[in-house]
Amino acid sequence: MQMTQRQKENFGNYLANVQTGIRVSSFRTLGAEWIHYNMKYEYNMLYYIVSGRCNIWVNGLHLFPTSGRLLLLPAGSTISATSYNDENFVKYYCHFTSTIGGTRLFDLLHMSTMIEVEDKPLIEKQFQELTDNFTTKGLTSALRAKSTLLQLLCYFIEKNPSLTLHDSGHFDMQSINRVLEYIDAHLADRLTVDDLAGLVHFHPHYFIQVFKSMIGFSPMQFIAKVRYERACTLLSSTKLNIHEIAEHVGIDPEYFTKFFKHHSGVSPTAYRENPAQHDMERSKMQSGLQRVRVNGR
Repeated sequence: MQMTQRQKENFGNYLANVQTGIRVSSFRTLGAEWIHYNMKYEYNMLYYIVSGRCNIWVNGLHLFPTSGRLLLLPAGSTISATSYNDENFVKYYCHFTSTIGGTRLFDLLHMSTMIEVEDKPLIEKQFQELTDNFTTKGLTSALRAKSTLLQLLCYFIEKNPSLTLHDSGHFDMQSINRVLEYIDAHLADRLTVDDLAGLVHFHPHYFIQVFKSMIGFSPMQFIAKVRYERACTLLSSTKLNIHEIAEHVGIDPEYFTKFFKHHSGVSPTAYRENPAQHDMERSKMQSGLQRVRVNGR
């Protein structure tokens, strides 16, 4: 089904916690020797065709990639491939795994397999960085390689003309989606782990485990994060007073200033006076933390 805005927002929470593992990243010139028939792999394959052309069949669909095409062949697909009329072609490629809460990412997110790259120098540069870092054994090389792979995946997802969510049969994801929607609608209420677990008929301990594996935060950490972000929005876009904002986001008004300062480093009043500056600082901080959390093991 086509993703609604709410589903995109919820799935964005999952994407922030995607776990990736790179098996190989390389640059090669290939020709008549490049032949594969009805192969299945337990990893994804990301190809960028630098020059030339080739033939690829993915689950029976015939693709004809030429220079400037970016392809993502999901794990579990049936793949055949040959060169075109034995001609040479040049490609970057990366084989990698990607999971959310133990489920393969592209079992959940379906897209067009091939897109045309608009910014070819950018993608070629990123593949070069990915390959260089993968083959280097420096302290942060593997971490940098994963970071670059995530940038390439973001590009492929953002530029993809066809994006659908297939969470049917993935009971845990459907359950967590229901919880996320409930949190959003009841942020001003008292929210407990027991109540949220009961909403989807999970044992609280199992619920915490599933929620954290898919979102990257415990339920209460996530609720605090959403309350803080909602408070930022209300401070910058409304004339509600501090007491009213506290009630809107479900924080005791007497505790709200301490809560807000704990998350932002500034008081609600200081934030309201210059939200753009504080948002920029918060974005930089979260970006750094996100890279560590997404790529870390």
